[in-house]
Amino acid sequence: MAGVEIAIGKALATAAARATGAGAAKLAGIPGGALASRWRNRKTRAALTRQTETSISLDLTAETAHSLADYLNSADFETIALSLVTQIWASAGAKNQEQKFKETREKLDKSIRLNVRAEDALLESIIQATWSALMEKGFDNTSKIVAIQGESPANRAALLKISACFTASDAKYTKALKDVDNLASFHTFETQLRDQVRNLHAAMKLPHAGTTRKVPYSKLFVEPQLGVPVKQEREIRSVNVDLQQVLSTSHRTVILGDPGGGKSTLSLKLAYDIARSAASAVSAPVPFLFILRDHVEDFKTNSLTLIEHLENVCRKPYNIDPPKGGVEYLLHSGRAFVIFDGLDELTDTSLRRGVVDFVESFVHLHPNVPILVTSRRVGYDEAPLDESLFDTVNLADLEKDQVRDYASKWFALDESIEKSRRAELAESFLRDSQFVSDLRRNPLMLSLMCGIYASENYIPANRPDVYKKCAELLFEKWDKQRGIGVSLPFDAHVKHALNSLALWMYSTPKAQHGMKREALIEFVTSFLLEKRFDDEVEAENAATKFVDFCTGRAWVLTDVGSDVTQGIYGFTHRTFLEYFAANQLVRQNSSARALFNRLRSRIAAAEWDVVAQLSLQILGNNVDDGADDFLQLALKEARVRGNSSEARNLISFCGRALSFTVPRPAIIQEICASAVAISSIDPTDYETPRELLNARGFAPLESIMHASVENIPTVVRFAKEALLSQVEKNPGSERSFCQCVFLAHLPELLVSHSGTLSKESMELWQEAQEDIFITVRRHLKKFSNRSYWASHLRVILGEIPISESLDRFGVHSIYGVDKDVSQPFVYPFVLSMPGQTAIYPGGSSSYEDPKITRKALIDLGKYLIGKPTPWFIASIELRKLAVPILHSHTAIASSWSREELEGVLLMLCPMGELLDDAKAHASGRTYGYVPVMIHKWAAARLDKSLIPGALVTLRSLSLSKEVHGFIEKWIRGDINLVDTGDQK
Repeated sequence: MAGVEIAIGKALATAAARATGAGAAKLAGIPGGALASRWRNRKTRAALTRQTETSISLDLTAETAHSLADYLNSADFETIALSLVTQIWASAGAKNQEQKFKETREKLDKSIRLNVRAEDALLESIIQATWSALMEKGFDNTSKIVAIQGESPANRAALLKISACFTASDAKYTKALKDVDNLASFHTFETQLRDQVRNLHAAMKLPHAGTTRKVPYSKLFVEPQLGVPVKQEREIRSVNVDLQQVLSTSHRTVILGDPGGGKSTLSLKLAYDIARSAASAVSAPVPFLFILRDHVEDFKTNSLTLIEHLENVCRKPYNIDPPKGGVEYLLHSGRAFVIFDGLDELTDTSLRRGVVDFVESFVHLHPNVPILVTSRRVGYDEAPLDESLFDTVNLADLEKDQVRDYASKWFALDESIEKSRRAELAESFLRDSQFVSDLRRNPLMLSLMCGIYASENYIPANRPDVYKKCAELLFEKWDKQRGIGVSLPFDAHVKHALNSLALWMYSTPKAQHGMKREALIEFVTSFLLEKRFDDEVEAENAATKFVDFCTGRAWVLTDVGSDVTQGIYGFTHRTFLEYFAANQLVRQNSSARALFNRLRSRIAAAEWDVVAQLSLQILGNNVDDGADDFLQLALKEARVRGNSSEARNLISFCGRALSFTVPRPAIIQEICASAVAISSIDPTDYETPRELLNARGFAPLESIMHASVENIPTVVRFAKEALLSQVEKNPGSERSFCQCVFLAHLPELLVSHSGTLSKESMELWQEAQEDIFITVRRHLKKFSNRSYWASHLRVILGEIPISESLDRFGVHSIYGVDKDVSQPFVYPFVLSMPGQTAIYPGGSSSYEDPKITRKALIDLGKYLIGKPTPWFIASIELRKLAVPILHSHTAIASSWSREELEGVLLMLCPMGELLDDAKAHASGRTYGYVPVMIHKWAAARLDKSLIPGALVTLRSLSLSKEVHGFIEKWIRGDINLVDTGDQK
């Protein structure tokens, strides 16, 4: 039996460690930072698991031991562990902490009784032993993670909120299963649903084929990469990882991508992998694939709860009638993984915002459920999910090797080509499509071009032409190769009927997820009667033949399902719907003015972006100067709308157009100037770059950064000129200069925010950034006599000693506040050193020399130790900044020299006096983590019984005698570094 007991202990330890390390921080919305990077490391993960090994020493029968071991390795138990450690973390330092976990204890009780086979008396012992072991290791692991991570007030509030959600969810589980004696029906339902998901999604459709043929994923699927922002040294870069790596450190994830980027295919494959237990990073065994476009009408009426929605998903398409309470059990027990696919396909912005609220409310009801959401990148910011609840990653374009892999697989599957020629044709395609390499990085575009190349032996260079060729390929040539006749020639009237149909469906959200056969025949009949036939019967017969021809074919338009009486038809991919809708818009509005008038309100509301962009391209191809004239009208409309969100949307649209059209230089110049002007929000209105970027104030400037290869040199030149003019127009204005200092850092901030710039574009923007900063630096001396932030910037650049700056502005200025004005956004010295978290521009600047900054830090320590105490009077602004400042310093003590560390500690100790709750992170070992040490020392100032432990930590640092004695006096409360006055 001993071996069984050890296995049980390891199962418990693994669940507790996984919950603490990978779950709690992401559940609370706390940025990954040190915690996420540590948890990605397998050695760290294994070490933490080993540290938490324990065993349950009970006399168990083989049957009971086996069922208990299975339970401790189950998602049911892991979600209880996750709930508990989250609550422990949130309530750290509270009195009677253990009494707060009553609901979770009751959930464990009910869960074990339903899953473990034993007599009631033995079950009581098992429940108590399991709870005690889980509590012990939950507290132990949480203290370790707290020591590593630290929290800001915002993160603390998020943690408390999600903890309350866990408590409520645990109580609901117990109540819902109160009268349930066994889980047999639920487990049967789970097995059936997993089987059906595997059966339905075991293969992927061939996007190029003329039939509904499917192939196993291994035959065509290429694993996509996801761009995740990661701090590397002093910069934040986008690092590409696979989906399982993302899911291993993120509990709720939003994947943003371009049209045809493979978001839906990725969702389908993930559902399939989860159902067959092949998703290594996912412990939940049951996927719910919730395709949002299929539920538009229900969302409009708010007629169903999400539980009811998920029950309907079980019925259609999986043909399973869930037992009462079955879906709710899967959600509460940690056995469900919910995938919301296609948030962008809700084209009505107000409806999309309602669905976002719907999803976020589900998070609060079921905080333990892992969630994945997919959406297009453009337009997402008009209705984003709460960033404190969801991580956002970008679906990366295909790399060169992935393009090669996909093309090789594609041609290998093309049965119209002789086997001996398939590899040769793949290589030929790769060579001939090199000149449009940017287009082929998109999976759908790559597949279309493969199909065109197989048929035409050349690749159109223009995106609308690619869509056009693809449509022709699927409508006529692909079928002719197989001896299939076409009832109506594509170039005659079918193309125009599709244009008209597409625009109507795109303008009618209800029709976007399918159109009944009778309605489709009626629509095509009406169109043909107007354009081709005089007789209604002939028109209806032709329309019926056309719809019959579409049935059962992987075409541009095909049957996508059925109701009780008839088939439902739709476009095989949303890209075709958008392309044909754009065609119709240009046919109906053939001049730049007419087209702009038709799209004006949509662009201003950030709606219909893809259709509007395609329309602009088609207009530019068909009408001389059409695109230029359209852009000029959009810029004129933006000027009329002033500094409104509608103006920003219009300018952002023009900026994005630079990725596919090459306007006259004068128009590019106006787009860049407008983007800079409307992006020049006062940075001092925001506390962090993340806060500012999330406000989308700089979306227009971000849009021009993604210009095409032809445009990017011109764009960079004009943008740089416009940015510098912010200073040159009013060189005596401190506010204008402050803006330019921030704007000098904007390119790198935007790269860290979006992570989607090409290498070539990034290099050009970095050069421009350096040129901007040269101008900024010329003006520094002018402002440094009256502006603390300009003075400290000169310190960081090595132009003046820090003592000169502090003598002029006072010690409090190093924290980013002045006695008259609060400007925490621009260059506080405390956040400008190597090793701190880059939440301010100064922390990530490429202009700083670490050697100079470290010398200034040493000089700061010498300055402070010789200055009479208290060093300054606390302000309300500084009290608000104390916790973020303290916890931005992620470097441990051993990363500094002794003199540097002394400067760090003396600089941060005053923040300890300003903490509202000094004991919040004062428990557990510090591992040399500076913020935890400051917390422990500050707590000892309030509770004298903690002084011995605080002094042990101090002695471990081996500081100089002078600094050691100074900090010891501060810990004992003999001196105060801050005059808090009535503020304390």
